[in-house]
Amino acid sequence: MHQGYQLTSGLPRIAYESHGQGAPVVFVHGVGGNLDNWRDQLEHFGRDHRAVALDLRGYGHSDDIPGALDFHDFAADVLAVMDTLGLARAPLVGLSMGGLVIQSVYARAPERVSALVLAACRPADAPVAHGEQFARDRLAPLESERPREALADSLLPKLMGPATAPDVVARLRDSLLRLRLDQYRQIVPVRTQLPPYLALADIRVPTLVLGGRQDQLAPVEQMQAIARAIAGSELDIFEDCGHFLNIEQAPAFNARLRAFLDAVAERAPSA
Repeated sequence: MHQGYQLTSGLPRIAYESHGQGAPVVFVHGVGGNLDNWRDQLEHFGRDHRAVALDLRGYGHSDDIPGALDFHDFAADVLAVMDTLGLARAPLVGLSMGGLVIQSVYARAPERVSALVLAACRPADAPVAHGEQFARDRLAPLESERPREALADSLLPKLMGPATAPDVVARLRDSLLRLRLDQYRQIVPVRTQLPPYLALADIRVPTLVLGGRQDQLAPVEQMQAIARAIAGSELDIFEDCGHFLNIEQAPAFNARLRAFLDAVAERAPSA
């Protein structure tokens, strides 16, 4: 676990890490994660970019959720970190629920988003499929005597591809064991019951859609549908990979993301 995080000054305080100098890229984690899920990307892109990852409210080192949660509060967390760092505009990379969050940022403040990378997520223009089952799978284990361990034991087989290295499984297990359960209990129903809020056809920035061939949560067909709905988007499917593309196949993920960011930068108008 790294301790190099900082906090935004507003409330709730949002924890973030910023690595390196150069063109920015912002990473947003999923429902069972935290900014450490992006450790490989922070180290890789921090060499020549300003690589930023944050803990959404209720996660990691960020403050608790203040009162009732609106899903779009997470978009405010991303924008608060960008404001703190003076980032007027940046590419946003989101995995799983993080993909929903960055779609929410785009819906709220499209002028702040220069590109989107939607990894292993669902579309913002449709209600969640099998929402009751999703919530049950995540909340039922919390009633056991060792809730974090039960949740990890239940979810990890569904999240990982069969070829996932043991050290990667251990990292993701650690992420689940660090969940703040009172916060998690608030977040899961809100994420599950989220109504449509953005027409994918209205997205007007370069978009990369990424999926894992063996992902049980965001199947290939879902990612293909997202790519079809966004004009000019690019689609890549990682073979022998489950839900956590950026950790299970970090080198390949980083290479594909770098190629995309380079292409976006080349197409950007000169200041």
